[in-house]
Amino acid sequence: MKVAEVMSRGVDPVDPEATVQVAATQMAELDVGAVMVGTPDSITGILTDRDIILRLVVDGRNSAEVPVKEVMSSTVFSCRADDLVQDAFAEMRERQVRRMPVLNEEGRPIGIVTLSDLAKAIESPEQMKEHLREIHEPHRSRKAVEADEAVEAATAPPAPAAEQEANPEAVAGRH
Repeated sequence: MKVAEVMSRGVDPVDPEATVQVAATQMAELDVGAVMVGTPDSITGILTDRDIILRLVVDGRNSAEVPVKEVMSSTVFSCRADDLVQDAFAEMRERQVRRMPVLNEEGRPIGIVTLSDLAKAIESPEQMKEHLREIHEPHRSRKAVEADEAVEAATAPPAPAAEQEANPEAVAGRH
C-alpha cells in the first residue's frame, strides 16, 4: 500500500513570521496536533502541540508575541506519496516522529501523513503494537542497545545445577 492511499491531502502552511497564537488557533480550528510551516512550495518546519508546550509555555513566553519560527521544529523528515506505507513507518520509527509532510515528485508539499494514518494500513495488531512501541521509546543508537545486551549476557546468573546437567549445550551458549 502507498502513502497516497492513507495520507491527508491539502497544504495550508503557517508563515514562519506568524505568531504562535495564530498557529495554535489554526491547529484548534482544524483539530490537529501539528501544522506545517513555510509556503505552499516549501516546508521549512513543523509546529506541534509539544513544541508549543516545551518551547513557549514552559518558558512563560507570550504566544501573541513569539513568531512560529522560534518555536517550530526546523528539522523536517518527509516522504513521497508513492512511498510504501512500510517505508514511511520505518522512517517514523527511525526518526521517532509521529507525522511527516508528504511531497510530490517536484518536492512540493501535497499533504501530511500521521502515525495513525499508517496504522490503518498495518494488517497485524502485533505488528502495529511493535511499531508504536518502537516509535514511543526514547531514541537510542543501535550500538547502545547492543552494548546493553552484551552486558546483560555477561552478567546473567549461572543456570541452576539441574538445568546444567539436563542441557549443558544450552547453558554453555549463555556465557
